[in-house]
Amino acid sequence: MVAVSLAKTAKAIACADLWRVAPTLLPSLEVYVAQSYPANTTFSTPFASVGYKTPVPNLSAFCRFGAYIHTSNTSKTQFEVWLPLESEWSGRFAMVGNGGDAGGVNYPDMGMPLSKYHFAVASTDAGHNSSAGDGTFALNGTQVQIDFGYRSVHLTAVYSKAIIKAFYGSSAKYNYWIGCSSGGKQGLKEVQMYPHEFDGVLAGAAAQWWTHLNGQTYRINALVNTINSTGHLGPTDYAAIGKLVMSQCDALDGLKDGIITNPRKCKPDLSPLSCSVASANQSSCLTPAKLDTMYKIYANWTESTTGKWLFPGFEPGAEASPAFSVNGSPYGPGPDFFEYQVRNRTTVGAFQANVTELEALLKIADATDPGQTNAIDGYISSFLKRGKLLTYVGMADTLIPSGSSIWYYEHVRESLKYPKHLGDSYRLFAVPGMNHCSGGNAAYNFGGPGQRADVLNGTSQSSTFDKKHDMILALIDWTEKGNAPDEIIGTKYVNNTRSLGVQFQRKLYPAEGLYVSGDPNSADSFACQFKG
Repeated sequence: MVAVSLAKTAKAIACADLWRVAPTLLPSLEVYVAQSYPANTTFSTPFASVGYKTPVPNLSAFCRFGAYIHTSNTSKTQFEVWLPLESEWSGRFAMVGNGGDAGGVNYPDMGMPLSKYHFAVASTDAGHNSSAGDGTFALNGTQVQIDFGYRSVHLTAVYSKAIIKAFYGSSAKYNYWIGCSSGGKQGLKEVQMYPHEFDGVLAGAAAQWWTHLNGQTYRINALVNTINSTGHLGPTDYAAIGKLVMSQCDALDGLKDGIITNPRKCKPDLSPLSCSVASANQSSCLTPAKLDTMYKIYANWTESTTGKWLFPGFEPGAEASPAFSVNGSPYGPGPDFFEYQVRNRTTVGAFQANVTELEALLKIADATDPGQTNAIDGYISSFLKRGKLLTYVGMADTLIPSGSSIWYYEHVRESLKYPKHLGDSYRLFAVPGMNHCSGGNAAYNFGGPGQRADVLNGTSQSSTFDKKHDMILALIDWTEKGNAPDEIIGTKYVNNTRSLGVQFQRKLYPAEGLYVSGDPNSADSFACQFKG
């Protein structure tokens, strides 16, 4: 393991001096930038990876430090840490995660932590440069896969802390993780492998069971909703199904508002859409094969010979979104994982497997865990004794079935023998109607990962900058003062634009929020109902 010198720095140093000082503190470091930027900068660079090219506007003044860490003779990882002026620094460090297979410093997600929360904020390319849907990076070898699996994040955290100490002359008082999807997985991996690295972890819609998620992603598209098959479902089919499901399940929570609060209570009956119904419109009805496909998409993935549970299916209500991912073409990380990390192909090709072959490859993937990417260790008491884990998931997730986050929460409970006080350190918030990480007919703006400036519609920003409405502030308060969040108020903006005002709000709970009475657009009209 790379050793880092943590000798005390006598005093704060200038940004440009990091170019000279950092390599004396940190081994295997190749610095490429140490530059100050003035307030109101719109940051962009031609060297950003394809997934993170969006300019980042209205930044506070900061020092940009960037470098490569040579992780082996055949691999290196890029990272950057943005450091606010000492007079504006909160004394906190945060690291933001990546998405999918995306290799690249996540510049767009660094802006709001820097300028709104005044974090020193870091990001890594996870050891490669690629888009979120491109897993061909694995062709570069085992060491690159390990960088993606955990090493890039870990070393970025270690090195960034050293850079912070060198720049300010003192260490951060608290360290936070902020990520969703693959970023959620990265955060959970840190909790499991390096429980002392972060004090508070915010992990949304985590892709933690990488082997099984990728298997389900391939299976449910290529083998269930197969393109050109008689049962293939397209956007028009999903729209019709979603409309029917909403009519059947919307009011189960006591309010018809276009949101299915708890899809686990929704048991769709799709027979009214069947072409066998006497009054069916034969040009738009669904054949038995299509109805069967939809029921299979809702169902859990189970092993074909034993019936063993392998991964959850999608929740009713997710299919209605235009963003629903089960279109017959598997999202790239799924097939690429099996092609290049399980089958170990050495040239670019298209993954194909039948049910039997896929299940056999899944067993190999579980046994080998390429890159050590899985983040499913439930024995996380070492972290929970000192840190806080705040997770959330949209209950209409369109990419990773919502049940995946619920499964991990229950897995931790089981692993730790169902501790009575788990909620003192670990909470899972459900966001009814929300798609993957954000979006949907939902109150998905609550100050979590992926926030954007108001000039970019203010996506994911909270309506009010306080711990009642803002998940990052709630995590800070919980971590530093011990005040666990019992509820967080999420917001849906008019036309999904923060500057246009509030369309409606909902109280989000680590349980189920049910309508009580009053204005259905007000968060005060909902109360917490614990499941049990």
